[in-house]
Amino acid sequence: MGQGFSNPKKSKLDILTESAILHCQQRHPEALDNIFDNQPPVFNQQIFLKIIAALQTDLDTLSWFCGYLASEINCTQDNHKPHPISELSGLLISFGMELFEDFVPYPGRRLVIGNAEKFQSLPQEIQDRVNQFFVVKPTSSEEAQQINNAILQKLEAVNLN
Repeated sequence: MGQGFSNPKKSKLDILTESAILHCQQRHPEALDNIFDNQPPVFNQQIFLKIIAALQTDLDTLSWFCGYLASEINCTQDNHKPHPISELSGLLISFGMELFEDFVPYPGRRLVIGNAEKFQSLPQEIQDRVNQFFVVKPTSSEEAQQINNAILQKLEAVNLN
C-alpha cells in the first residue's frame, strides 16, 4: 500500500538523527558509534547539527553529547565517571555560548573556543572554571575554521580506510 500524502517517507538523515537523539537521551555511546562510524563525516556533521537543534531545551543531554564528541564518554561504563567537558559545555551553553558556533568539543578531550570575545564576556568565575581544567588559547574564527577543516579531512581519510 502506498504512503499517501499524509505520511511522507522519512529520509535516511531523519531516521539516523532520530536514532542518535534517542541514544543520546539513553546515554548509549556504543550505539552512537555504530551510527557515526558507518557514515561519511559530512553526513555526520548534518546529524550533529540536527541533534543540537533537537536538544536545545535538554541541556543535560546536550552536555553529555559534548562529552561524547570529545571522547570523554566512549562506553556506557563511562557514564558513571566525572565528565569535566560535559560539565563545562553545559555551563558555556547556559551562559549563551553556542555549540559549534562559539565552542567545539573535539576528540582527545579538548574544547576549542571559537569566539574569544564571547568567552571573555562571560563572568570571570566561569572563565576561571574553564581555565582551571583547560588551557584556553584564543583563536580567530579563521583559525577555528582551519582546525575544523583539518579535523574533518582527517575523519574523512579515516573513513576511507
